[in-house]
Amino acid sequence: MNFILSFKNEIDKISKQEYQYKDSNILIDKKPFFYENAGNKIFVLGNIYNLEEEDIALSVYNIFVEKSQQAWKTLDGEFTIIMYYENKWILYRDRHGAGPQVYFTNNYCVSHPQLLHQCEGVDITPDFETIALFLKIGYIPSPQTALKNVNKLPAGYILTFDKNKVELQDLYGYKDFGESSSAIKITEQEATEEYEYLHKKAIKARVKKSKNVQLLLSGGYDSGGNIAGLRDVYQGKATSYSIGFKDNPWSELPLAKLMSEVYNTEFFEYEIDGSEIEDLPQIVAQFGDPFNEGGMMVNYAVMKLVKQHNGTGVILGGDGNDQHFGSAGRELALHYKYKKNGLSFFQKTFQLFAENPIFNKDNIFFKLRFHNEKVLNILETDAFGFRPSEITKILNQKTDINQPQYLGELPKNISSFDELFNVHNYFGDIKQVINEVILFKASKLADQMNNHLTFPYMSTDLYNFLKQLPRSVKLKGSINDCAKGKGKSKFLHKNYLYSKLPKEITERKKQGGFAPLPIFFKDDKRFQKISKVILNAQITKKYLNLSYVEHILNEYRTQNAQSVYWFWNQQVRAFKIFNLLVLVIWWETVVENRKVNKLSDLL
Repeated sequence: MNFILSFKNEIDKISKQEYQYKDSNILIDKKPFFYENAGNKIFVLGNIYNLEEEDIALSVYNIFVEKSQQAWKTLDGEFTIIMYYENKWILYRDRHGAGPQVYFTNNYCVSHPQLLHQCEGVDITPDFETIALFLKIGYIPSPQTALKNVNKLPAGYILTFDKNKVELQDLYGYKDFGESSSAIKITEQEATEEYEYLHKKAIKARVKKSKNVQLLLSGGYDSGGNIAGLRDVYQGKATSYSIGFKDNPWSELPLAKLMSEVYNTEFFEYEIDGSEIEDLPQIVAQFGDPFNEGGMMVNYAVMKLVKQHNGTGVILGGDGNDQHFGSAGRELALHYKYKKNGLSFFQKTFQLFAENPIFNKDNIFFKLRFHNEKVLNILETDAFGFRPSEITKILNQKTDINQPQYLGELPKNISSFDELFNVHNYFGDIKQVINEVILFKASKLADQMNNHLTFPYMSTDLYNFLKQLPRSVKLKGSINDCAKGKGKSKFLHKNYLYSKLPKEITERKKQGGFAPLPIFFKDDKRFQKISKVILNAQITKKYLNLSYVEHILNEYRTQNAQSVYWFWNQQVRAFKIFNLLVLVIWWETVVENRKVNKLSDLL
């Protein structure tokens, strides 16, 4: 759903009957929910599930007028609100960032940075500081973008344009989240029953009067919870979709098929073989900013599968549930214990020694560095890409990415393990992984295929309930239990579903929703083609260290032919190649303003 807003001129009348809303100020290419009253206008792009569909725009408008924009926090769905009210433009993206993205300058708002080429007086200038951060972590946290003087609207934020004054306001915030923790006294059984009730309520609100509900299935508790919960509130036709990997042990297709049979759904599957990377330009173009994540190709493949089988109606996804409960319990416990006992010094010293090239190879040294940095830097987002020293060589310049903007809000002092858990849960799991990565990725790729993907675990009621619970109900176990890997993550969720799901699901070790990335570079001819695309790109020739980029590609090709010691070394190396490839494609589509459909188009 594309839109362009200009704030320079007077507002012309916009007809509710027009399919394409267009004047000197606003262009929206798909019909949104719309309401107009005395010159005030409101557009709602996306879906809100706790309002009647025919009155969504009117209801959102009335909530604002009667209770102020703070009351928009009660809305449940995936949406972006655009409102013109008393000579001000006001925009809001849903709390978890699944609604259409908003890029903005002092004079324009657009849904995609490529549209800035149509905006008068806007300079498309790459920002190599944020591009460097992308090369490290695989995305650029809001409000920053890969372009100078261009920002993007974070999830859960209000953006106001008032007489050339631009203001950002966070409707949420850690204070509310942290103070809510342990706010209610409740037994484990009572909490389990309430969680089950709210999950099924969220499913029912999204399904409504559907005649065929679609589901995304893996082999885990989250998609399993959706299909089990669905069958308690809906007995009609259901269709499920799952993705596997050809000749690869990571495939979860057998478990997905099992759940499909148990819960009586029509089942479709697809196996990724690596050739899908030919479509990467379409994916990169859809995201707008440079973006890469381990499950990106899985999301793309399953959305394409739904479209190929003419899947219509709502699609239930299990995304984000791990993060709502809080992730990385073992690493958090170790980080707290090491810091409390004065051992962080030794971790930092080891990190300095780990810059030695021997730690880059597929061996025990890489594994030790990987785990040490995961624990030491637990409040930072995962960095599976290039190291700062490598980025300096790639960009031919030093960049300051060790203290990125997104870390600036972290509390300076943390007094207990439970507080550390809450800080990581809010700033890491929710604000970064859910809002900036998982939900953004899944919703954008669904929108690309015109699929209606929704996320029951992200419901407003579930969020408000979970944030009030003590850590021990979300991650069960003492700090010592957690440090030993014996803490029970997602305790409430598993307690609710343990007796409902097949034992093959409940008793297996969690894999995670990522693709084994080396599968896309396994074919030597394909990798040569990818290397050629990277080396011949405009950004590589003009701004990157060509000889060092060649070294990276040649080193990957050499190591790819060797036996594998540890999966995560192979995964990290492939992630780096993906980051380079995404960057050169993004440059061609956004900076050079080229329309690129297939990887072959860049040869």
